[in-house]
Amino acid sequence: MTPRHVRALRGTAAAWVATVVAATAHTLAGGGAPAPSLVAAVGILAAPFGVAVVGRRLSAWRIGAVVLAGQALFHLAFAITAGADPSAPHSHHTMVLAGGIAPVALPDAPMVLAHALAALATVAGLYGGERMLRALGRGIRSVLARARVVLPAPPVPALVTPDRERTIRPARAVLSGLSRRGPPAFVTATH
Repeated sequence: MTPRHVRALRGTAAAWVATVVAATAHTLAGGGAPAPSLVAAVGILAAPFGVAVVGRRLSAWRIGAVVLAGQALFHLAFAITAGADPSAPHSHHTMVLAGGIAPVALPDAPMVLAHALAALATVAGLYGGERMLRALGRGIRSVLARARVVLPAPPVPALVTPDRERTIRPARAVLSGLSRRGPPAFVTATH
């Protein structure tokens, strides 16, 4: 993978994981369960920001910025769309400021705590997970570099000898001047 691909993967993964964890934390902190389409929309909107922020090298601070932005974006999107579903409990999303003019989408203390804990867990998981994957990749590459391809020796055909008993015969010396040299027996002369 090229550094550009790694950056895109890191940023997109950080944005999507932060969005899903934010939705989970939001629900566990007392908010209503978000619609899957809202989670998908926030993940899609957060991904380009994540790619732009994460940088070329792994950095916990940059991943933290992406995760916090994803958490804030999700909470804001969920607070804005809270009125769309009147049956969902969303009283913690709005707070009337000192002028009483308009409600502002500010989370209450349990919601802030849930999002903060989710953000810390997400940053730790993403940062530690990428370091673990890199270490695993280095280990696999080093094992493969040290491994020698050992091919089995080609089979040597064994000389087949009959099972009958071998007898050792003394060598005979040919003292004759008669030559038995000629063509092989399977070649016949056609003259």
